[in-house]
Amino acid sequence: MNTIYTVLIHHFGSEAAIARAFGLKRVSHFKQHVPERIALLCHLSPHIPYTYDPTHFSRDAKGLHLVLTKPTTNEVNDHDQTLYSTAA
Repeated sequence: MNTIYTVLIHHFGSEAAIARAFGLKRVSHFKQHVPERIALLCHLSPHIPYTYDPTHFSRDAKGLHLVLTKPTTNEVNDHDQTLYSTAA
C-alpha cells in the first residue's frame, strides 16, 4: 500500500471522505498511485502529516527548486503587518 494513501486514510477515515475533501468522485485508484497534485496539496496542508518527495513521482528535486520542509500553521498569518510591510 502507498504511504501517502495510508496517511490519507488515517487522516480522513475513509475513501469517501478523501474524495469529498479533494472534490473527487472516487479514490480507490489511490491504492496504486496517488496523483502528484494530491501529494502536493497534502504537503502544503499543515494538518496532513505528509512531506512531498519528488522522487516518488520521477521528478528531479534539483530542477524543481522546491522547499521540501513541511509548512506549519504558524508560518503563514494573513494578519501579519510585518509581512505586508516587507512586501511593500
